[in-house]
Amino acid sequence: MTVRSIRRSLLATGLVAAAATLAFTPSASASVPLRAAAQADDSALTALTLGSTGKLDANGAAVFVPVTVTCSKATEFDVTVKVAQAVGQTMRAGTTVRRVTCAATTQEVRIAVIPVERPFAQGVAFGVVSANSCDPGPTCNAFIDEHRFDLAR
Repeated sequence: MTVRSIRRSLLATGLVAAAATLAFTPSASASVPLRAAAQADDSALTALTLGSTGKLDANGAAVFVPVTVTCSKATEFDVTVKVAQAVGQTMRAGTTVRRVTCAATTQEVRIAVIPVERPFAQGVAFGVVSANSCDPGPTCNAFIDEHRFDLAR
């Protein structure tokens, strides 16, 4: 083995390690819901948070995810909920997009997420909830909350 081939191997290993570190580093929003940076004072949606415990149903064929929305006035918007769970050597995941009607208050909605291949199980999962508020005009504000949460019966 030449010095040049050893350097290439070390460089490739270093690049892979750096990429893995970036990919698995939790975001700044891991435990704090983000609010839109340029939020207009009259934006209808003002906050969006993912709950701490999802409720398993139908032997893991669905999980009901609690999402808290806060609105300054009545509005409707689409909420996307993604759930991923590692059980042993397998991954379970699902995504749901649901239209939510929000009154001028803080309220909790339960959104069902269906796994794609394998049923969800009791234990730890990772969830992401997101929505865009485009009310009242052409500019939209993005809201996202992402963190680990528990799945329980």
